[in-house]
Amino acid sequence: MKKSKNSPQVHSVPTRPTAIAFALFCLGAPALAQTTGATPPKAESPTRLKIDGGLLGVRNPIPEDEATYISADRLYGNSAEETFLEGNVEVRRNKLKLFSDSINYSPITDRATAKGNLVIEQEGMILKAPEGSVKLGTGESEMTKPTFELKEINGKGRADKMQYDGISTLTLENPNYTVCDVPNPGAADQGDWYITADSLEIDQAAEVGRARGAKVVFQDVPILGAPYFSFPTTDRRKSGFLPPSFGTVSNSGLEVTVPYYLNIAPDKDMTLYPKIISGRGFQLGTQTRYLTPSNEGELKYDYLPDDEKTGTDRTALSLLHKYEKGPLYAGINFNQVSDDNYFVDFSRTQAVASQRVLVQEGFVSYRQKNWSANVRTVAHQTLQLFNDVIAEPYDRLPEATLELSPTRIGQANAFVSVSGQYTDFARPSSAPARVEGSRGVTRARVFMPIQRSEFSFTPAVSVQATNYDLQGQTPGSPAAPGSVIPTVSLDSTVYFDRKTSFFGRNVNQTLEPRIFYLYTPFKDQSDQPIFDTSVTDQSLTRIFAENRYSGLDRVGDANQLTLAVTSRFYDEATSEELFSVTGGQRLNLSTPRVILQGFEAPTTSDSDFFANARGRISQSVFLDATTQLNAESGRHERGNVTVSYAPSLGKQLNFGYRYTRAQIDQFDISGQWPISDRWSGVGRLNYSMLDNRLIEGVAGLEYGEGCWAVRVIAQRFATAPLLETTSLFVQLELNGLGRLGSNPADLLSRKVPGYTPFSSSQATQ
Repeated sequence: MKKSKNSPQVHSVPTRPTAIAFALFCLGAPALAQTTGATPPKAESPTRLKIDGGLLGVRNPIPEDEATYISADRLYGNSAEETFLEGNVEVRRNKLKLFSDSINYSPITDRATAKGNLVIEQEGMILKAPEGSVKLGTGESEMTKPTFELKEINGKGRADKMQYDGISTLTLENPNYTVCDVPNPGAADQGDWYITADSLEIDQAAEVGRARGAKVVFQDVPILGAPYFSFPTTDRRKSGFLPPSFGTVSNSGLEVTVPYYLNIAPDKDMTLYPKIISGRGFQLGTQTRYLTPSNEGELKYDYLPDDEKTGTDRTALSLLHKYEKGPLYAGINFNQVSDDNYFVDFSRTQAVASQRVLVQEGFVSYRQKNWSANVRTVAHQTLQLFNDVIAEPYDRLPEATLELSPTRIGQANAFVSVSGQYTDFARPSSAPARVEGSRGVTRARVFMPIQRSEFSFTPAVSVQATNYDLQGQTPGSPAAPGSVIPTVSLDSTVYFDRKTSFFGRNVNQTLEPRIFYLYTPFKDQSDQPIFDTSVTDQSLTRIFAENRYSGLDRVGDANQLTLAVTSRFYDEATSEELFSVTGGQRLNLSTPRVILQGFEAPTTSDSDFFANARGRISQSVFLDATTQLNAESGRHERGNVTVSYAPSLGKQLNFGYRYTRAQIDQFDISGQWPISDRWSGVGRLNYSMLDNRLIEGVAGLEYGEGCWAVRVIAQRFATAPLLETTSLFVQLELNGLGRLGSNPADLLSRKVPGYTPFSSSQATQ
């Protein structure tokens, strides 16, 4: 018999020669049946005592998952129906371990009844109680006055009674439960927060807790009570009510939301957002998501009947659907609101509040290895504010595109790409005097890239043919104008490199001068309408473009040379790019003559000079700076700079500045920094010095403990010219239970680059 080395050698067992046989008879008939000449008893037992194979000549070892190991100071029994173990008792079977002062074991029921300091260890779970019983084969147990520790979810607590089904579920009567650090599991009510209930089920397989007659106590104050509620013990999805959220907004009043999450299937879910808004009424929002091998989508719908401020029904609909199977790709992107001021009244971020044009698009695309076909329709809803009216874009009803991607021509190192597009432009209903009609565009391009380690050289030739069929043209203007315009370009780069050092690191530095020549002859296109074309903002990328206009209504004439140089620094050991510096300018060899009337003025000057520096200048500091200087006056026309300092997780400072002459003059400061071991400050300030106006401001404090955190965030942002919204968010995050209050962490993640929730950074440190 397996025995503890420290066990005393005195046993209350018979002293006659049959003592060992009697013990074997009491603890397991199958083991006795293996002895020579023994007659098996009639009673059958599911239990086997693990015997040293050489002790009694056992030939067939008992399987390890069926064997029972026993160690005790004393062992005795009265028959094959009952065995008594006393003093430092340890019983093991498979992954189950029992410790107690005494155990009464029945082989027939396979149940061990223990009294005195019972401890059960099984599958990441430790249960302790003065007394209880366990079925060894299944692990089912019942205990009185138990304490428990669930290591995988860090849950712990005590109860009056407990049942364990041997699989995954603990059922507790009058428990206290917490995930906070406490002196021992029996002191769960000393945790910063804990749950007390009439009954509590902890289902480790479903990763959910179900409480009845429950309340949540935080810092000795009950903060939430319900006849029934369930909560996730991990991040796994489950159906049920989510923690309520609350906040106050300047143009709506107090808001209280009690979301309900419905886990329809592994690939489908829905969340309902019933919301009471003190200044407007009752709003119901829904969000439905689905993800299958071929389909992916999200549907959002908000409905507020009879808004108390406007007396109208307020709605918002957003549908995003994608279908992909083999070469077929299709989708819908549909957005609509009930009125022009919807986002001004209901948005909670400046980015949403600034939306003015909502896209309503459907498309079908077919793609092969080197060609694709696409058909789409695009309509718009344009939101016009009373003090900020904007031009409405044309709808495309429909637009068809056929495209041949770059394809090698025979065996030559040359490639050809061809695209054709037909679009029927419909004028907005609010602008009946505007021209409308169809446009056909065909563009072909041939290029021959030559790539070497020392240099690259790419000559290219392209032709764009454009034709229109118009209605509503100005009298005297052609109803079917058109043009055919060729373009020639030469793009070349030379590569040099050397070994050097960069801020104390050994690096490889490159020097890459680039020359780009572009020629497009002048073609008068003033009789062609402007459907989708505008002047693009010039940048380091755009000075290498073959057309200075976006869209397809104009091809700008050009006879120009673009010169640029780039230097990059690569870590010598890892080949990681650490830093790069680029400067460039486009030189006009002749004066451009194609002008987009109403959008730009004639110019004879060369393009402005552009420069960019970007990269990590130390382990903690990242820099990205761009400048644009006027070629004639040397004035600073445009620029932006971003500097980020992040010495460790939870410490982040960002500074940004944007400038465009006579249009933008803004600075943007944001960051997160610990004030003490428990407190952290976070915020953002985006201010326009040109308008003397706050664009967006966020300020808040976070306090974090080991198992909870609280955040108070105030926000103010511009929703439209002369309009602003102020909001206050309060959130209590209880680790292992959920969040009470609005979720400013999502807001801060969008507004503060590098932001980490304070409780997470605390845990990492």
